[in-house]
Amino acid sequence: LDSLLQEVKMSNKDKNMRMQDWHKLFVQSIMSHGFMTGQDVYALVKKICEEYNGTPGFPSVRFDQDQSEVTQDIAALIDNFLKTANNSLEKIQFQIKKGHEETKTGATYMQFYAFVPLEENEQIAKLQKNLTEPELEFLKLITYHLIDERPDGDTENNLINLCMQGGLNAAKKKLTSIEAAKSLRSFLEQGYLAKIGVRKGKTGGRVGVGVRLLLELEGWLERNTEVAKCSNCTKPVVITVSCNAKSCDGVFHKRCVETKSRCTVCKQTLKLDGVAAKR
Repeated sequence: LDSLLQEVKMSNKDKNMRMQDWHKLFVQSIMSHGFMTGQDVYALVKKICEEYNGTPGFPSVRFDQDQSEVTQDIAALIDNFLKTANNSLEKIQFQIKKGHEETKTGATYMQFYAFVPLEENEQIAKLQKNLTEPELEFLKLITYHLIDERPDGDTENNLINLCMQGGLNAAKKKLTSIEAAKSLRSFLEQGYLAKIGVRKGKTGGRVGVGVRLLLELEGWLERNTEVAKCSNCTKPVVITVSCNAKSCDGVFHKRCVETKSRCTVCKQTLKLDGVAAKR
């Protein structure tokens, strides 16, 4: 990490946001994992607080206050770490991105963080380091299928059968059904795909595009698929909620509809499953 950041020439303004040891620990932890849940990042920053509280320059958190206030302070610290880290990382074409599931797990939209390259070629190169040519082709086939034909997800069997369309990769090899099933499980475990409406590790349900794929391959998705952009947050959205006004082409994440009462395009009241969004 230090060798990467030495490539960045800091301006006078940037010196005020230079990464300290606690920022570097934050970045190194997310970089080493590649992809982390919001809960894991919260636990990470809490541990950093416990280690660096009292260190000159560290924005200390009081753990003797009400738990809700501790939670708010750590959440604010995560935002601070993210802003400071990305101020340096973006100069060398990397970023820590955060996003949410498109559907709820239980009562919440789970949050995730990913360490991603910003250049499209590097986004694919990162996958090429971990996947064989047939596996990468299979993931692309699944992505095209889910975005263009089955945005609400499809069965595992239907996705596995997509392997039969393969063989156009550099290795000129198709995955067998057994290999495709193994790869599908791996994509789910790594967060590139996700079970819709089913907790991680549970059987059944449909399989959809995962948060990690949307975060890591945002540039590639925009250039190679028909993925929509949320009219509220401008991020890619697969499972869309359309504005109910006939003349409006606004589309949104379900989560954005729940937090936004009116369409950002036409200002009409937004509805989720026929119910007006909460104000």
